[in-house]
Amino acid sequence: MHSTIVRLGALALAAFLVVSATPPRSASAANEPYLIGAVLSESGPGSSLGRPEADSVQMAVDEINKAGGVSGHPLQVQIIDDESQATTAVNAVRQLIDKHPIVIIGSSLTQTSLAMIPLTQAASIPLISLASSAQVIEPVADHKWVFKMPITDTHVATAMQAYMKKQKQTKLAFIYRDDDYGKTGLQHFKDAPDGKSFEVASADAIASTASDATTQLTHAKAAAPQAIVAWTTLPSAGVIIKGYRELGLTPPIYYSDGSATGIFLTQAGPALNGAFIVSTKINVADLLPNSDPQKKILTHYIGDFLKAYPKDGAVSIFGGFGYDSVYIIKDALERAKSSDAAKLRDAIEHTTYSGVTGTFRISPTDHNGLSGDSLVVTKVDNGKFTVAK
Repeated sequence: MHSTIVRLGALALAAFLVVSATPPRSASAANEPYLIGAVLSESGPGSSLGRPEADSVQMAVDEINKAGGVSGHPLQVQIIDDESQATTAVNAVRQLIDKHPIVIIGSSLTQTSLAMIPLTQAASIPLISLASSAQVIEPVADHKWVFKMPITDTHVATAMQAYMKKQKQTKLAFIYRDDDYGKTGLQHFKDAPDGKSFEVASADAIASTASDATTQLTHAKAAAPQAIVAWTTLPSAGVIIKGYRELGLTPPIYYSDGSATGIFLTQAGPALNGAFIVSTKINVADLLPNSDPQKKILTHYIGDFLKAYPKDGAVSIFGGFGYDSVYIIKDALERAKSSDAAKLRDAIEHTTYSGVTGTFRISPTDHNGLSGDSLVVTKVDNGKFTVAK
């Protein structure tokens, strides 16, 4: 048994329709494959997220099939690149729905995920998003078919704020990516349980593809903050740290989990030393005690991922989202004893699973299921993630 992967960009969609016109047979038949669709941002501004996610989805599928599949059924995955564009993501979902997948994974970004939700909801197909913003799944009553792997922005904000308060850093300058991820990140930071303890003295948006952050950082400097928060991802995360050093800024700088990738450390080099980044445990796996319940799966995932996909560079939290999504689907299929969409959705909604990202306790009132103990505030020291003291 083997998996099938189809990675398509917008220019290849027409060809995809020609070669994929034959509808799949029912997955309920003996040994028929369970088809998983995935829409991920393998190119465009979200590529530092989407590439490791796509490869990790494939890695998980391959592992499961090598072990015999799910109740004798092999998994089949078709991955389409949405190019970090909402319109492309919508078109990809339409193509996948015609293929009758049991579930769709995606997308990598908040704005692309939000664009996909109306279609999957209308089609009654479970969607497992890899986007951070809580608005992807909230309110749960209006997102019956939607789940997500990354921990919510509110948890990220809470972890960041707890560390800042210990350092007596409560007056902040905030730079956020100019899209749904950044805007909701800023709002969730303010709305977090301890948010009123912090003064956001300046708040500036930055384009995801910006090549300069001088204006935003000049405003930040003028606000005389005790710390600077950058709620963004690559490539703008790198532009910010470059400008931060060039302008000689001294307040400590904190990044949201959207920047928690070893690629950032490699690209930024020594400029990033001393910066704080909120992350899941994957970036400090080697520092965890053997008693940590995640140590075993993190060691397995990191070793196999680096071996299988060396071109992706360092591991990241994003790959973990893709990997965990497939194993949660496997777990739900086994409990549902069916690939029926409604039964699968109900099974996903009652999941307890310990993975690369953390321990998920998904419930009818929480379609993410992660808690703050999945996070750690890291500090970059000599080009490596360390646990901030």
